[in-house]
Amino acid sequence: MRKKPIIKFSLTFFSILVFCSFLSGCSTIIDSINHMKENNTAPVSIEKITNSTIPVTPISQMNSQTGETVQQSPSPDRTSVPDTKNLAIWVPPQFDPSQNTKESKALTNLINKFTEEHPEVSISVRIKAVTGDGSALSALGSAKNAAPDVIPSLVILNRNDLLSAVQKGLVYPITTNIFSEANSWYSYAKQASAVENYIYGIPIAGDALVMVYRASKTGAEMTTWEEILSRGLPIAFVPSSSDGLFPTFIYTAKGGKLIDEKGQPWLDQSILVESLNFFLTGGQNGAFPPSLSQVVDQSQNWQMFLEGSVSITISNFSTYQHNKGPDIKAIAIPLFADNKMYPLMDTWNVAVTTSDTETQNLGIQLAEKMADPIFNDLWTASAGFFPVRQSEHIEWQKNDSYEMISKILPDAALLPDSQILNKISPILNNAVSKVIKSQSTPEQAAQEAISELE
Repeated sequence: MRKKPIIKFSLTFFSILVFCSFLSGCSTIIDSINHMKENNTAPVSIEKITNSTIPVTPISQMNSQTGETVQQSPSPDRTSVPDTKNLAIWVPPQFDPSQNTKESKALTNLINKFTEEHPEVSISVRIKAVTGDGSALSALGSAKNAAPDVIPSLVILNRNDLLSAVQKGLVYPITTNIFSEANSWYSYAKQASAVENYIYGIPIAGDALVMVYRASKTGAEMTTWEEILSRGLPIAFVPSSSDGLFPTFIYTAKGGKLIDEKGQPWLDQSILVESLNFFLTGGQNGAFPPSLSQVVDQSQNWQMFLEGSVSITISNFSTYQHNKGPDIKAIAIPLFADNKMYPLMDTWNVAVTTSDTETQNLGIQLAEKMADPIFNDLWTASAGFFPVRQSEHIEWQKNDSYEMISKILPDAALLPDSQILNKISPILNNAVSKVIKSQSTPEQAAQEAISELE
């Protein structure tokens, strides 16, 4: 008879414990929601995907206050927040906002400020490779039919990947007033925004070939080809690589055209002969030895340069900016008397990959902030890319490369379509290799190149 009260008490006590636990859980959820409301911002998740075309679960989250990246499990509660609009962005590794660098922090701050202005927006960033099966372009193509749900809202592509994306129907034309102040843009950047008279991208950075040298080995700063070639020092480039652009740079810097009046790949034979004579003369002075034709990868040149095997190399400006040191300097590649155009400027552009109008508008607003003159000056100066907007360049003036970029930017010309480059550059590189290896005269190599192109 005495056991019944004990059972009743135990059940009552257990019920109280369950009820308290429930209240505690509710309190935690309410506190979390209140915390989100008080901060009026959504966290930014950073996902590093470089070799997969299929997106995976987020592996890290960026604290919107400190900018630090912390490991986390997927939060099922985020999907229950009403009216949340997810803005997914694919960026190349060099633009990874989770790195502890000045440019990464600047981009993180921009993203966090955007979410403060748009509390209904959740931003996630995925890092995608530039080339290969895991590249953004490849992943977009794979996802278009197989997994449309994983397609992002925005993607950052270089100029030729943007052109390819347009041709494949992977990105959408956009409407923006950011180009209304035409004089605030460098010509190459404004031109990069359009494909077939439609705006498909907002340029945020540029990159070009420059000449990098070790000052202790070359002596005083070099400014002309006469001064450079007179030193008799090898100039490393990659004539055996199909995508090496230095011979194409020289040809176009001498005024050579790459397309005819019909828009087809084309070479001017007389200017090509003149360009090949340049490499012949340079080779005779020791600047372009036959051994250079064995190098097939720009990374090999950089390794030789860093080890001291060569003292001058042709490199992308961004690569130089990330490898420069006290004794490593760079200059704009000297041009020629009859031509002021600085050819083959590449760009990085933000493109829209969603058909949802509301998401498109939000994405365009974020891209416009990345191209804002003040932010773009700060960010590109830190990241080592050319700015796209003309401004006072307060941040760039602090950079020792400012004088060089100031010479390049006004006359920088956008590199041509990859279909043109992929056809012509290998032919030019092969002609240069023949000349520096004394296998052909400039005239013979030029004639062979023209025949191959035809």
